[in-house]
Amino acid sequence: MKKFSIMIAILTILAFSFGSLALQNGYDLFQKALAKERAEGNLEEAIALYKKVVEEAKDKSLAAKAQLRIGICYEKLGRKEAQKAFQKVIDNYPRQIEIVKVAKEKLTQLLQAKSVVQKGDGEFAVRKIGIGPETGYGEISPDCRYISYVDWNTGDLALQDLTTGKKHYLTHKGCSWDKSSAMACNSRWSPDGKYIAYDWWTWDKKPYFVGIRIAYPDGSDTRAVYQVSPELVSYTLGWSPDGKYLLATIRNTSRANQLVLISVDDGSVRILKPFDLKRNFLNANFSPDGKYVIYERSQEENLLNNDMYLLSIDERKEMPLITHPADDRLLGCAPDGKSVLFASDRRGTLDAWLIQLEDGKVKGTPRLIKESLGKVEPLGFTDKGSFYYVSPKSEHNVYIAHLDPETGKVIDTPKTHIKYIGKASHSPAYSPDGKYLAYISERGASTKSHFVICVRNLKTEKEKEFFPGHWNLMDLKWSPDSRFLLTRASNKKDLGTPFFNYIICKVDTKTGKVETVIQSEEDNNNEITHFIHSTDWSSDGKSIFYIIQKRVHETYRLIKRNLQSGLEKTIYSAASPQGFYIFSRSPDGEWIAFVEYDEKDNRTLKVIPSAGGDARDLTNFKTNVGYVTHLSWTPDGKYILYTKPGAELDELLGMPFSGGEPQKLGLKMARIHHLSVHPDGKRIAFNSYGTSKKEPEIWMIKNFLPEDTKGKGGQK
Repeated sequence: MKKFSIMIAILTILAFSFGSLALQNGYDLFQKALAKERAEGNLEEAIALYKKVVEEAKDKSLAAKAQLRIGICYEKLGRKEAQKAFQKVIDNYPRQIEIVKVAKEKLTQLLQAKSVVQKGDGEFAVRKIGIGPETGYGEISPDCRYISYVDWNTGDLALQDLTTGKKHYLTHKGCSWDKSSAMACNSRWSPDGKYIAYDWWTWDKKPYFVGIRIAYPDGSDTRAVYQVSPELVSYTLGWSPDGKYLLATIRNTSRANQLVLISVDDGSVRILKPFDLKRNFLNANFSPDGKYVIYERSQEENLLNNDMYLLSIDERKEMPLITHPADDRLLGCAPDGKSVLFASDRRGTLDAWLIQLEDGKVKGTPRLIKESLGKVEPLGFTDKGSFYYVSPKSEHNVYIAHLDPETGKVIDTPKTHIKYIGKASHSPAYSPDGKYLAYISERGASTKSHFVICVRNLKTEKEKEFFPGHWNLMDLKWSPDSRFLLTRASNKKDLGTPFFNYIICKVDTKTGKVETVIQSEEDNNNEITHFIHSTDWSSDGKSIFYIIQKRVHETYRLIKRNLQSGLEKTIYSAASPQGFYIFSRSPDGEWIAFVEYDEKDNRTLKVIPSAGGDARDLTNFKTNVGYVTHLSWTPDGKYILYTKPGAELDELLGMPFSGGEPQKLGLKMARIHHLSVHPDGKRIAFNSYGTSKKEPEIWMIKNFLPEDTKGKGGQK
């Protein structure tokens, strides 16, 4: 009997062990599929692996996630199986509430896309092709097979195959951003589709290369067409219809800009027109007949709106093409040799319009093609005359959730973001006296964005606006007396490097006065030597804290700076070159919380006395947790709030300052960051994409060119 009991116990242990192993194998298989999908872009293999997880996984949550990813992969491929895959999540895993919620939203989006006009091959149609790359600066190939784009995970130039969903790289840095700043920029296909031209910039080590290269679509036979000196930068705009020239702009440190023609054969340069960048010279391309250059630049009376012009290549004579009080932007020139597509907000929404050219003049009046096109990234025309574009992904915006002051947990998940002026809002910050909410509003088109600090009176809902005048604004921190705001801003050091000159500004919310507190340092070669990251006030308002990195790859330090004397003290130095980027001061001013990265990319939440001393570890994060961004303390100082990134949704957690296990606070939304808790402990403001993240989508408009100019064989 005793032997039998021992045998049962052994079998039970073995069964548990094999079950645990199966669960681990299922998780490993899921991670492998995720790598195939996201890192390699091999969607077919990813689907096969996800299906295996669904078949074998005993964990219903894991199986549901795999089934959801199958639907997403099919959606990226533009295949009808996506609808069935999302429906299976809903039907087979009803208890997996969050995953089912995402599946329902995806299914709704698919059904809405189906309702868009989709008629026969010979009739006008707007059709969703699939999920697009998250970045751009690229173009559709003439044969409609590939989309070129910059992969901002590495800065490499990549191609996405619209047929298979696979992606491959034309450039190979072989390392991440923290090891190299080399990057591709604009890429443009030759008219015959045999070559692709692109900008390549690297200032990592001498000899630098800044200029234009061309290559075959498989990345072979790469050669430099044109190289500029390191203080200049090139932007490729398009190929001439005969494939002999590239249209490009060359910019220098004085912010002057030249529109040039570059011979593909020998690299010789012909200057077409110089521009003063105070008047935003933007997009340009050859006219359909190749005799002119069409470009857009800002209006004299309104720098935020554009007009379009023609420049004759032979005579270099400028002529107005589209002059209207509205904002008009070039989308592309059709291969029919006569048609130009542009976007305009003249009707109150950003719509697509078509004009016809004849001998350098507009023939007839503009024709409305697509209502409510929105702010899209044009991918250009195929050789059959169809126009492709990428609709933007979800914008980050400010949301406010209510908290239970007793438990600290979220009472309700906000469905809508706060109302604001502009195209996006971010970096919310409650004032210490609880009277104000400050946030940053992004205004204008993507190529001409400007940033405004908005301070909202929570009682009257009235707002005051402050415009520091810098290219970008990041983060807001209130002074303890609720009068001043610290913001971390960035201006491009010059147009010849990818680096930014980081500045910490102090904004007086009563007078509007903007004062530069500290900025990045430069060496004798005018190269930036110090990079500024997060910032915050001391509890008495007499000093500030900030994180600084001395050159790339060197140590990160947390500095305390006295605002009156300028004296500085190092509070903490990172043990690893990976360092730390974010921190948050406790409400009583005694402690600073931060997340530090080691050389293996493990992360640890730590606290250190604000006066300096030994750091104490609170909790560790696995390497696959994703980036942990923006910490915040509860008003009583008992918890440090942070977000745990997930595949679809982030989760808000609270780490006890005294130690222990992180507490789930009941909030899951897409990409939660920039946390700020109101002093009453009843509200938390944060940035998010919303209840789900909208991926960028590839769309096509076909059969809209005049009947006598359409390509043969229909439009694709």
